[in-house]
Amino acid sequence: MGTNIKEDFLQSKEYVVKTEEFEDLSEAMSDGNCKKQIEDSLLADPDNCGMCGGLLVVPRMLHCLHVFCEECLDKKLVTDGGDASSINASIICPTCCHSTLVGTKLLAALPLDVTKTNISDVSNSVTLHCTSCTAKEVAKSRCSTCHNLLCNNCDTAHHFMRCFESHKVVALDDMRKDGAKITVHKPLECDFHRGENIIYNCTTCNMTACGECVKTEHKGHKCEGILDSETRVRQEIESLLSKSKIKIEQLAKASSNLDSNLEELAHQRSSARDLINESYQSYKAVLEKCRDEILEELNKLYHERELKIMKETDELGKTINNMEDACKYTSRLLENGTIPEMMYLRKVVASRLIALNSKSPKFEKNYLVEFKSDLEKFGFVIKNNFGRFVTESDIVVKNTPTILPDLPPLNINGVTNPVPALITNGCNGPPVANSSPISLPTSLQSSIDSDIGNSLQTLMAQSPPIPHVNSNALQGFSSIAEYNLQQLATLAETNNSAATSPTATFNIADLLTNDTAYKNLASLAKLGLNAAGTTNPPSIPRSNKVSPMQIRCKFGQLGPSKGQFNSPHGFCLGLEEDIIVADTNNHRIQVFEKTGTFKFQFGIPGKDEGQLWYPRKVAIMRNTGKYVVCDRGNERSRMQIFTKNGHFLKKIAIRYIDIVAGLAVTAHSEIVAVDSVSPTIFIIGESGDLHRWFDCSDYMREPSDIAIHGKEFYVCDFKGHNVVVFRDDGQFLRRIGCENLTNFPNGIDISDAGDILIGDSHGNRFHVAVFSRDGSLISEFECPYVKVSRCCGLKITSEGYVVTLAKNNHHVLVLNTLYIL
Repeated sequence: MGTNIKEDFLQSKEYVVKTEEFEDLSEAMSDGNCKKQIEDSLLADPDNCGMCGGLLVVPRMLHCLHVFCEECLDKKLVTDGGDASSINASIICPTCCHSTLVGTKLLAALPLDVTKTNISDVSNSVTLHCTSCTAKEVAKSRCSTCHNLLCNNCDTAHHFMRCFESHKVVALDDMRKDGAKITVHKPLECDFHRGENIIYNCTTCNMTACGECVKTEHKGHKCEGILDSETRVRQEIESLLSKSKIKIEQLAKASSNLDSNLEELAHQRSSARDLINESYQSYKAVLEKCRDEILEELNKLYHERELKIMKETDELGKTINNMEDACKYTSRLLENGTIPEMMYLRKVVASRLIALNSKSPKFEKNYLVEFKSDLEKFGFVIKNNFGRFVTESDIVVKNTPTILPDLPPLNINGVTNPVPALITNGCNGPPVANSSPISLPTSLQSSIDSDIGNSLQTLMAQSPPIPHVNSNALQGFSSIAEYNLQQLATLAETNNSAATSPTATFNIADLLTNDTAYKNLASLAKLGLNAAGTTNPPSIPRSNKVSPMQIRCKFGQLGPSKGQFNSPHGFCLGLEEDIIVADTNNHRIQVFEKTGTFKFQFGIPGKDEGQLWYPRKVAIMRNTGKYVVCDRGNERSRMQIFTKNGHFLKKIAIRYIDIVAGLAVTAHSEIVAVDSVSPTIFIIGESGDLHRWFDCSDYMREPSDIAIHGKEFYVCDFKGHNVVVFRDDGQFLRRIGCENLTNFPNGIDISDAGDILIGDSHGNRFHVAVFSRDGSLISEFECPYVKVSRCCGLKITSEGYVVTLAKNNHHVLVLNTLYIL
């Protein structure tokens, strides 16, 4: 191609670095991944060298089709190859790590990227001449296929001659109007004969040649003109390109499947870990039940034998007393009686003594109550019945591995690159099934094969002892509020000095007369207060102690059958504290007892009145027991009223609501609905009339649930990490909670005592924070035994059981009693 390639290239290129690109790179350098971002920016620009970052100068192409500056490749060759003159000299591509063998020819063995070296920008030229013919007439258009400027005659030929029917011609005036760059390609010179243009293609050697080459090196070979070979070569390359793109799509899909498998593997590990912990807690409950039964049996055995011993002791005592009395009388008779008297009474005395001597009470020689256990056998049984892993190797029917269609080997410059045709669903193993890499039983009962497992179903309703306040713990307190004050005072004293034990004797008078405790309590209460109108609530002091909540009952799983759910979005408690669930994707409402026992269901899929179409929220009217259900219907939102037995009554049009995020009913049977898209609260009468509404978008970002207490509305702000309190006329009152304490709240309820329970499932754990009405934190609870994904709603029963709905886990959780009532 000549010895002055570098000079020609520099003259034909604007060797200018774009300021904007370097500004982008300098911004990227401020990030932690600046190096990678710089490399990605360089490689993404085809005019930049991926090694030095500048515009390509004398671009040489490696066999992997990546292009770099000749000077950069020369440094790479010396650095990586050692002896650059070696016959095995090669260059490792810094982009894809592909090795290109250059041998003794070194960089001369690499082809120039002629698409860059032979191009000239003529956009600013005043007069452009035709490059397609020798007439040198003024050009009027440009062919995007053969890259020639066309005069009027050549333009006409391109439009009407069959050999040019696939060529695309664009007028130069149109290109200038669109601001497009006008370029021309210089003729391609022969590498061996300077000044000779390449015009032939030698099909024998599969390489291009000039006229001199055809006469010498390629004499006798089958040569044809380049233009004659264009259609065939273009079709071949386009065919390879099309197949390569298909192959990329298939490989990308396979990569996506591997990514999904990796995510699923992580999810399965998390689920398995949770189930192991849950199994441990359940087995622990079984062991505690066994312990209690054994201790009860021990007491029974002891009392049985105790009664026998006491009975024997009593009989023995009576016998001794009788014999002592008989001996005393006989002794007096012998000492004081006359012979006639003795002879007169001897028969009776002798008979009594003989009877007493002949009838001695019978006793058990030894009583034995001994407990024996076989720890080794027990450990063996537990280990073999605790549970087991099911992996892909346990699956009998395996899916067929993904087979990509075989592509013909690519032959470029004599180098054949075979393409593998088999993609497996694993890193280093055989093809596996599409099932999750680790799968476990969905219920604990199915994983237990021993006698312990057979009794587990009846024991699941019973949970291990949990730290909650019972009647004994409340002794000495006049009310729950007084007990809560004790907990708050204990928290204050713990954070400042020697803590007062939570179980220590305490009454309200002691709190008010204890100066230190009173000051700590007052300070803590002030920190928790949130004045009305405050935009950002102050930080709330937290206790380091988060009390655990134990699972009292868990029911439901993915499915369409009774007692199963499919992404349920809402629930409420009925008049008898039944759990009413809006089974969203199953298009129905299901009613359960608090124990999880299925009672009945109503609703069939459909958009007509009386049918249900993705019901999201359900509430109950306390005075009549009627159900209020919000679903989609034919509109954005629809509200329907059903009887307590599930019979349809009426429809209420709520087209003004996008998505109902919270639903509640006041004591006066007014229906309160919250729109999450445009945060607004609507108050609707039972007749369907819109009584009033107020916009709350200035105070919150995304409502997620609502609770009503008197004339106050408590609305969870999911993205605001708190609860916003409004009066029923729309006046803003205060905020409760803050980030890191009530993260993404999605459920709220208020106890009879006025305590506010706010639930969230941030971090896949169900967490409850309890506040007083003024926003002071009282306590925190968390369930560590099961992970939940996106809980919806929170309700507290009359016993203090906390109920929530795990939407993505498709089940209902009932957690053990808290001290809040």
